Amino acid sequence: MEGQSGQSGIPENITIIHKTYGAFTLPEMQLQVLTVNNTHVVFTTSGMEGEFKQVYEKPFNETDFEELVNLFERNGFFEMQDRYVPQEGQPVVTDVGTVEISLIEKNRSKTIIVDPYYSEYMPEGLQEINSALLELRAYAVSTSPEEAEEIVENWIKSAPTYSFDGFDLKLENHEILESIPEQHILTYNFTSRHGGYGNRADQIVTEALTPHRIEITISDRNVTSAIIDGEWDELAQKPAERETENTDIT
Repeated sequence: MEGQSGQSGIPENITIIHKTYGAFTLPEMQLQVLTVNNTHVVFTTSGMEGEFKQVYEKPFNETDFEELVNLFERNGFFEMQDRYVPQEGQPVVTDVGTVEISLIEKNRSKTIIVDPYYSEYMPEGLQEINSALLELRAYAVSTSPEEAEEIVENWIKSAPTYSFDGFDLKLENHEILESIPEQHILTYNFTSRHGGYGNRADQIVTEALTPHRIEITISDRNVTSAIIDGEWDELAQKPAERETENTDIT
């Protein structure tokens, strides 16, 4: 390949794109685009007209990018057909949309379309490329433990209860659920200088050091639940709803 950089052995200015559209899914997920180069992985989701756009970005090192480009080369990407569709005898899958996989460099580029987007319609080499790009999509939207803790600690410190009189915030437990999307459940301990919850500026409060335990769930980098002491919903700023036990009545 021409235009190789001296260190990595791969051409400069290569971009790899994995685009899906047309599937039966949420309006804000109609268009999904993964863009990869030798420094970053960027994944965007949006409606077909660009509305509801969400952007996820992660760093990508040159060594891993070189291996990804080599995967395209080893599997003969540029020698593959431009389009793959169901062949005679194969089932026709509906509501899965279309995928376009592209490799773009200075002197050549190629886009392969698979319609419908179903791995069995792809040759084995393209299946391997597609799987690698799906792994990068998952990486782009994932939240590392360090990121999750930074998000949660900043959220707690700016929330009404802690920002009013809290101090000594300490992580007790961090659990990652294997869900889609990925969820982090973090438990922290802290102390307040007064009793009660929330912003108590207009309340008569008791001056007493009060220990608290807060459990927070984040999904897609957003706090979705925040319960203090099992009693106070810090997200909704109201007493937490308690689960009621169902008892059999005879």
